[in-house]
Amino acid sequence: MAPRPVVIAGCWLAAAAALAVLSVAAHHAGPLPGDERITDAVQRVPGLELPSRVVRALTGTQLVLVLGALCVIALWLARLRREAVALGIALLILPFAQAGLKEIVDRPRPDPALVDRRTGFSSESFPSGHVMSGTLLYGYLLVLLLATGDPRQAPWTRVAAALLALLLLGNLFANVYMGVHWPTDVLGGMLGALLLLLPAVAVAPALWGRRAHAREAPSSVAAPGE
Repeated sequence: MAPRPVVIAGCWLAAAAALAVLSVAAHHAGPLPGDERITDAVQRVPGLELPSRVVRALTGTQLVLVLGALCVIALWLARLRREAVALGIALLILPFAQAGLKEIVDRPRPDPALVDRRTGFSSESFPSGHVMSGTLLYGYLLVLLLATGDPRQAPWTRVAAALLALLLLGNLFANVYMGVHWPTDVLGGMLGALLLLLPAVAVAPALWGRRAHAREAPSSVAAPGE
């Protein structure tokens, strides 16, 4: 069943409002309530440095834009034209929206006196660019996969969906673990990604209808003798 436009619009407005409130709170600010406690807990988990570096490598904005462009081409060639255009437009907006938010909020990176900083950075802290970029591309691909793939005929779709979900989940922790973002930066990145992801999903309703139609098709065939 296709999601109702009013539901998607409501989610978009809620994400926009939450991002606006969080941006005001983070403006020129250090750690917000809960940031230090969560960061300390995450950074104490052993064995996360290598996975965190891999996740950050896969979610950098430049790589996301390159991979995203290849995905747009692949979707177009697969005749998923509306889906390709929706993703392409979202990716075009992404770097400008990301840079604009960072400049407006102008939040400093976590103080090395408060966190164990384990990698470098090149821009302001809020929102997390890795989270915003990664959530947009890999989140959209996950929606595509779940909406159009049939795991009964193509078991690899379950593996691909699991890997995408794992990458999205790992992206929430990697930047905090590496000491370059507060948890509220990560939340800001997720909200920023949703503002681009939800419209991209909304303008491609065939994604939702195709999966439902595939499930209902067998029941529409009359049994012999009926």
